Amino acid sequence: MSDIMSLQISALYAQYAQHFTQGEHLVCSSKLHAFTEQLHESGLLLECLDWNDWYQNSHLIDRPEYIGDASLQECQLLLTAMTRLERFSVGLLDNMRRQGVLLAILERLNQMTHN
Repeated sequence: MSDIMSLQISALYAQYAQHFTQGEHLVCSSKLHAFTEQLHESGLLLECLDWNDWYQNSHLIDRPEYIGDASLQECQLLLTAMTRLERFSVGLLDNMRRQGVLLAILERLNQMTHN
């Protein structure tokens, strides 16, 4: 992982971790939109998404604790698929936030930057 990507991940974590806590509290849709825009700008989203990879790794979103051992590639795969699916199923990202998936991914990415 490059130093630039590490800095971008740290900035994303600092900016969004408190907003993405699991639970039923409201998160402004503009906050989720800004998050996805920053993912695009930072290069964390995959340019090419293999949906077969998504199907093989989608079990990771079933329980956020599974993400604790995810690789950078798996985290990018999850974020890429979720942001693309959000276009067709508005509210998916907020659902992933409520379930703790977005925070788990941010925490895992942040953990990898410090190791």
